[in-house]
Parts: sequence; C-alpha cells; structure tokens
Amino acid sequence: MSDIELVDFGDGLRCYAQSPDEAWFQYEEIFLQGCYGKVQLPPDAFVVDVGANIGLFSLFVKRQWPDAEILAFEPIPESLRVLRRNLELHRLSGVTVESCALGRERESDVPFTYYPLIPGNATRYPAEKEFQKSVLAPIEGADVIERKHTGYEVRASVERLSSFLGDRPRLDLLEVDVEGSEMDVLLGIDAEHWPRIDQVILEVQDIDGRLSAVRSLLDDRGLVSTVDYSPLLPPELLTYVVHAART
Repeated sequence: MSDIELVDFGDGLRCYAQSPDEAWFQYEEIFLQGCYGKVQLPPDAFVVDVGANIGLFSLFVKRQWPDAEILAFEPIPESLRVLRRNLELHRLSGVTVESCALGRERESDVPFTYYPLIPGNATRYPAEKEFQKSVLAPIEGADVIERKHTGYEVRASVERLSSFLGDRPRLDLLEVDVEGSEMDVLLGIDAEHWPRIDQVILEVQDIDGRLSAVRSLLDDRGLVSTVDYSPLLPPELLTYVVHAART
C-alpha cells in the first residue's frame, strides 16, 4: 500500500488520504462548495454511496444525519483500505462497506485502472480519460497531467445494486460517483426497486450524450432531475452534478 497522510481540514474533520491534494479538492467540493446541497434526508435515512473512495461523502452524510444508515461500495483495494481506516478514525457506526463495484450485470475479475496521484479518478473506462487529459493539459501542463494519469491495473468483482436491496422498503438517497460507469450502475437496478428510491445524485461527464441518457432514464423512473456544473472543475470538462428527486 502506498504512503497515506492524515489530512486536517479543521472543525474536527480529518481523514487519511493517499493524495492529500485530491482530498482537499474533494473536501472543498463537498463541504465548502455545497456539491450535495440539494440533498434533504430524514433522520434515519438509508443511503447508498457508490464509488465511496476514501469516505468523504459518507462523512458528510453522518455529520448531518448521524442516525443514517450507509451502504458504501468501493472496489479499489488502496482506496478501500483508506476508507475503512477513516471510518475507524471517526468511529462511525451504521456504515457497511462492500468491496466491489456496481454495474448492469454480475461479473468477476474486471479490470479497473487506479491512479495513485488522483485515486478518485479510478475507472473501468481509462480510455475516456484522454478527453480529461486534453482539457487539463493546457491548464496544468502536459507533464503534470501525464504524471497524474499514470496508473496501473487492478481487478475487482462487479455486482448489481438490486442484489443488495432485497425487500428494503425505501432507499432515501443513491449517490453515484464512478468515473464513467453511471449508466452501468443505474441499469443494475430492477424495476421493482425503482419506486422505493426517493433521490439520486450523481456526477456525469457528458461524453457521447451521456447526460441526456442519464436524465431520460431517471425521468422514465419517475425522478425529476436538475443539473449543475460540477464545482471547481473547468466547464470545458463537461462534468455535471445531476440531482433527481421523486415528486
């Protein structure tokens, strides 16, 4: 496992991270810029965190709704170990961690690419990062961007979300941040489970009409969506936060 550091954001919030720079970026996005500001939950909410990474979204939820139950999914071994360490650091109860990815069908031994300098960018679809690199290279420098996007392959299992939902009466919030696999996750939900989902919030990069496809799927399932640019990212990256709620 690569070296990790304890990052202190102030106000009693700390976390372990493989990349302190990326952790600060995520902290600002979530806690300062209000990336999830549209989310409203009951005190005893059931939340699914897909692509949990090192756990900052789960920490955000438990800070606001300490009685919430969270089911977190993280397939990348490095991030998974840091996630569990952060949950222990904050002594969070009511959080269950599953060491797999989610997709439209069950699969084993699926290749993912992990980037040690930007762990949150780990993806099943590394070829799509070429667009991101082309946008960011003139801003940060081609050598810097190439170094950040130097990764290696890891293998993980993929499950369908519905296999974890069973007969649960409700899912108050489904949060998805999976670097290109958003539609895969949504298509892994059975028809019987969609009416139980009250809210969905996910990050989407609008490559090949993906934003419209995601919104159409959510609309077909009875969820009305709004779209905002992802905070802190250049608009040229075409990255959006989609929040959808059942009316």
